[in-house]
Amino acid sequence: MPPRPTDAHIAVIDPATRNPELDCFNAMARRASLPLTYHLPGLHGVDSLLRERPGLAGVVILGSGASVHDDLPWLSALADWLRPRCLAGAPVMGLCFGHQLLAHLFGGEVGLLWAGEKRRGARVVQIDAPRLMPAAEGPLVISHREGVVRPPAGWHTVATSEAVPYDGIAHPTLPIWGFQPHPEATAGFLANNDIAVANPEAAFALGHRIVAAFLDLAAEKSGCR
Repeated sequence: MPPRPTDAHIAVIDPATRNPELDCFNAMARRASLPLTYHLPGLHGVDSLLRERPGLAGVVILGSGASVHDDLPWLSALADWLRPRCLAGAPVMGLCFGHQLLAHLFGGEVGLLWAGEKRRGARVVQIDAPRLMPAAEGPLVISHREGVVRPPAGWHTVATSEAVPYDGIAHPTLPIWGFQPHPEATAGFLANNDIAVANPEAAFALGHRIVAAFLDLAAEKSGCR
């Protein structure tokens, strides 16, 4: 039996290896028009994803202390779960580690930036992602040392900054986007990751617009909006 529209839900994958980002999940859950499910493959494996009920309307992959180059059983299992859902047309948004994972899965290259120095704070990003949201520019929270240094062949660059040329990428036809910053960031995220931002509300405002645009798109594609 095909899933009913009321079965539609969005899977939020938090690949945390130490501290889960529950504040980010709760912020997304408050603004989403579909139910969200929460998964911690780095801490508890992928069993909860394998038990996902029918009606998957979208996937959000958050940041992680892991690297896409790590040889970790949960990371291989997550890639095996994610790849066919991407190819089947499920809307997917990867953030920071999630952005890098999508690039890696589709043949792009992820490497160290800034000689391996980890940068935290915020940077101004120019966004031009017409299939997702209107063009915008403003600060977004960052915390990373790796980044996409070569996007997958044929993918579009949809966000850029002075520090990172591929701050956002998108599949040319499938509803898949990746963003290197942390648009999901909240005050709890900043505290959890020891990040200082001079004007966090401005970064939260733009970031949450990006997340809300994706959540709305997933709901629309599921027929529930």
